[in-house]
Amino acid sequence: MNFNQLTIIGYIGKNAEIKQLPNGTPVTKFSVATTRSWKDDKGEWKDRTQWHNVVAYGQGFAQIAPRLAKGAHVFVQGELNTREYDRTIEVPSGKKTIEHVIQQLAVELKADTIRLLDRASNSGASEAPAATDDDVPL
Repeated sequence: MNFNQLTIIGYIGKNAEIKQLPNGTPVTKFSVATTRSWKDDKGEWKDRTQWHNVVAYGQGFAQIAPRLAKGAHVFVQGELNTREYDRTIEVPSGKKTIEHVIQQLAVELKADTIRLLDRASNSGASEAPAATDDDVPL
């Protein structure tokens, strides 16, 4: 048996963006910060913030994207995915620049549930429907 599920509760870092796949499926993207606090050996509080990239496929998530704004408190649940892609960078070399293609690794939470936790936003339905397995990953 295998199981891949990640649950995070944190704050959105910047407003969600919506893009479309070639087949027309909307893709909602945003980042969420989670912070862990602990006391060190001297009894002083320390914090560590971790950023999580979230992608959500489908019209239901696109409809709530305007409410996925910077600073919003959210619950996100889904599958942890990795993907590789080629990125072209320009490296200065004297008076010229040389283009290099480097392989990048993206680590993302593919959301199947997003809930807004802010009190002001709880007046309406804040959960988007689950994405289906038919959605095409980026």
